[in-house]
Amino acid sequence: MKVLIGFISVSILTVIIYSCSPSSQFTNLYIDDAYKGMQFKKVLVVGMAKEEWKRKVYENEFRQDLMEHDVEVLTAWQELPKGETISKETFYKYFSDKNIDAVFVVMAAGSKTEETMSRGGSANVYVGFYGFYVSSASYYYSPVTTSEETVVYMQTNIYETSKGTLIWSVKSQSFEPQNTGDVIKTVSYNVVNELALQGYFK
Repeated sequence: MKVLIGFISVSILTVIIYSCSPSSQFTNLYIDDAYKGMQFKKVLVVGMAKEEWKRKVYENEFRQDLMEHDVEVLTAWQELPKGETISKETFYKYFSDKNIDAVFVVMAAGSKTEETMSRGGSANVYVGFYGFYVSSASYYYSPVTTSEETVVYMQTNIYETSKGTLIWSVKSQSFEPQNTGDVIKTVSYNVVNELALQGYFK
């Protein structure tokens, strides 16, 4: 009985957490079939953003989720000297001897606001004329309302380190996020779990 109650409690908590998270979905998924079956044991996560705090948020969220799958994770903000940015030269200078399998590059990919027009109610076609008129009048004579929805896009690219080849990439779109933390938390969780499903982690 205690086990059942505990399970129900965890389930309810999970529902609450996801109901508070922004809705997110994948678009433009790319997978290089030549690298399917590759196992990520040690990776470097690089966040791309103008603000340093955003780069840290990107890298820290992915680090946390990847470590749940027993992947060793280095983050650029901890490993690179202040003022240095990731490039071919800096990668070989600071990471060539660290046995890194792949580099995760996480970046903002823009946002947009969509406006939707709507009217209230809908007509009931299964009633007589008078009932039909009453049920339809409020729909056709109510004022048009508009609502706005913000969509935020994130891009996640994964490169293998021997040749620098792009082996996996996805664009994520999040709807009505409250803040940057909400977006990256959801995107990181979804991306890492998708990679696990595809067998990139043991």
